[in-house]
Amino acid sequence: MSRPLTATVDLEAILSNYRYAKQLHPTCKAFAVVKSNAYGHGAVRVAQYLEGDADAFAVASIEEAIELREAGIEAPIMLLEGVFEAAEWELCVEHNFWTALENPLQLESLLALGKPIEKVFVKLDTGMHRLGVSKEVAAQYVQTLRESGLVGEVLLMTHFACADDLADLTTMKQLTYFEQARQLIGGIEASVANSAAIMKWSVPEGGWIRPGIMLYGISPFAEVSGVDLGLKPAMTLTSKVISVRNVAEGDKVGYGLSYQAEQDHQLATIAVGYGDGYPRAADHGTPMLINGQAAELAGRVSMDMITAKLSSESAQGLAIGDDVVLWGAGVSVEKVAYWANTIGYELVTRMTSRPKIVYRDDESSL
Repeated sequence: MSRPLTATVDLEAILSNYRYAKQLHPTCKAFAVVKSNAYGHGAVRVAQYLEGDADAFAVASIEEAIELREAGIEAPIMLLEGVFEAAEWELCVEHNFWTALENPLQLESLLALGKPIEKVFVKLDTGMHRLGVSKEVAAQYVQTLRESGLVGEVLLMTHFACADDLADLTTMKQLTYFEQARQLIGGIEASVANSAAIMKWSVPEGGWIRPGIMLYGISPFAEVSGVDLGLKPAMTLTSKVISVRNVAEGDKVGYGLSYQAEQDHQLATIAVGYGDGYPRAADHGTPMLINGQAAELAGRVSMDMITAKLSSESAQGLAIGDDVVLWGAGVSVEKVAYWANTIGYELVTRMTSRPKIVYRDDESSL
């Protein structure tokens, strides 16, 4: 019998979230962002399920793009960070990849290649200061690319630094700078909106939106769950109780003996740990469900196991083989992330290859 740790991925939920993103901005086309193995959900399976609905896919590297092509994905695929070396332009031509462009080496190597690319997204630095060029340089890049005759369409893109904070005016400042660049350039399609901007900000009509974390039912906003935002969580991580013991008041548990029982209680050992992607930083009290009952982490997370107790003294007892929901159905990944002082993005993308992944595409496949 295999180790009882399973990540169940609801493909229909991901498709529903993609459609919801498009409903919010009906004049825009939408990339389905499947970088980092579709945020831990499995890029190939997710893309295969979304193909036919998704206008295009977006990834972080050419390796991720080629994996999708080799799996039979025919839809357009966008390289969000552009090429990392000149030789990658040949692969973009061969596989019909679209790409971002944000520095002179990328521009010069494309012009030197002299082969056609369907779409290039010039990246504008509107204030995040990570990738991109100024509005003046962006205008020069757009003109050069258009005059080269090598690019079917040139678009302008940027990325927001603080779209997840609705009280921060940075997003408005970035949008203003972006519009100044568009006026300098003239008519050009835009791509600015990540998940947070898609859900809560007014962004340019037309062009392309880039739903990422929201596809997987996870909120981009602090202290708000994806369910609160009308999204459908896509991953449920489950395991089982593999051992049960009684601990007495004062007994200490786990590495460092950092947990001390305040009263007599049962203690469950569960097959999951940081070697699987469960956060080592999760604090005592991190929520979970055991046989549908509220439970909480009791002891430090180790590589392969955690220990937990039921949250209520009146709850029914623990037993080997009890089902455990670590996050997903009934326990939001955002809440687990809060207890680990991180974000939902990190929990799902840090998943290792150890958990078995099971895919379902509708209620009948449960």
